[in-house]
Amino acid sequence: MKDVLEVVANLAAILTGIIAVLAYFHFIWGERTRRLALEHHLRQEALNSQDEGRRTAIHLMAYLSMTEAEVLRAGFQSKLVCSEPGVDDQGRAHRLYFRYNGADVQRHPPF
Repeated sequence: MKDVLEVVANLAAILTGIIAVLAYFHFIWGERTRRLALEHHLRQEALNSQDEGRRTAIHLMAYLSMTEAEVLRAGFQSKLVCSEPGVDDQGRAHRLYFRYNGADVQRHPPF
């Protein structure tokens, strides 16, 4: 009986490790998917729109079906997306814009 308990305990430890690794890769894959969706959406906006393709987090939340935290995380993790503040009349930042900053899109300097 003692041998059976040891085998079951060892199998449980191995299974716990495997599940933890799978959960980690699932989490990383989800972040990658959201980042790529954000990059793709902002690239299409930059190519097809008359403005500079800058979009707010609220706009991105609506079009990409992400939460605000997911949009912010994806935007700040991406090397192809940059953030810019929206400035009011007094020069204070009141909005946060994201825009595509890839080499395949012609862009004017932000300032």
